[in-house]
Amino acid sequence: MSLKDSQEAVSEYLNQNAHLSSVAGFGQQHTSVSSHSATTVVRAPEAVVRGRWSPVVEGFVGEELLLNHRRSGRDLGMQLGVSRYLGHDAVLSSAHSDLRERLDGAVALPAHRRLKSGLTSTVVARRSGRGFSGKAASLDELATVLWHGQGVSGSLSVPTAQDADATIALRNAPSGGGLYPIRLAVLVQNVKSLAPGAYEYQPHSHTLHPLQRTPSRIDLTKQLLTVDIDLDKVAFALVYVYDMYVNSQKYGDSGLVFALIEVGGISQNIHLARTELGLIACDQGGYDKHTLEKTLGYDGTSRHVVHFTLVGHGEV
Repeated sequence: MSLKDSQEAVSEYLNQNAHLSSVAGFGQQHTSVSSHSATTVVRAPEAVVRGRWSPVVEGFVGEELLLNHRRSGRDLGMQLGVSRYLGHDAVLSSAHSDLRERLDGAVALPAHRRLKSGLTSTVVARRSGRGFSGKAASLDELATVLWHGQGVSGSLSVPTAQDADATIALRNAPSGGGLYPIRLAVLVQNVKSLAPGAYEYQPHSHTLHPLQRTPSRIDLTKQLLTVDIDLDKVAFALVYVYDMYVNSQKYGDSGLVFALIEVGGISQNIHLARTELGLIACDQGGYDKHTLEKTLGYDGTSRHVVHFTLVGHGEV
């Protein structure tokens, strides 16, 4: 769908719901009318930013995070948290993180393909694509995308008095402290030899664990707010979930910042891998966070959806 078609679709939607333009306009122009503005009018991005200068509008949450996640280079709390993770119990916990994976009912994935193209050519060729064809992805294409994004590819020796042979499994994307707080949920729509439904990728065993008692197709139209993509033609979607307590116990408020950096590393690997495989993909910001978390069984308190990507074959 072209940009022009997308604009026309949005205009048609607004014509059918004329009140939205009035509500949005009011929300942007009257942020200081009441001390209840933050909860009674639309929080448009511009209004959120202006809120940092208004005494009656709640502050800019993003700014609060940036101001407080690292108060100074001498933050004793950060140092204490990091030193705590040098203890043998914390080291062994990281070394045996594979025990968190559930193998009962898990779907084994085939080995990943070895991608041979040059890095420069793949980086230059990577582009977002929205014209999905509906063609099914193969199971080894899915396995290759997941492995390059988050698969285990090495190990680090961390001997302790209790376990001289202890090692920490290292993945393809960097992670603060090697804690890996990001989970990848896979919403399968059209993948050969795999039932449609929601799964979670398990890097240590290279398997998919079903997130539903009986796998069933997730209706993407109820999870995404998009007008320029035929969601029924997407092969699979990837949902990035932040397991907050995995790294915040070590890094405090900085844990979120480190996790979002990790999301970027995983996402970049995924996009480079799918580009080499001839797949198209498009990151999406317009997902319904709370509905998606409820659908996948994440509590939205300790585990949060923070990113979303659609993947599949493109139109020829």
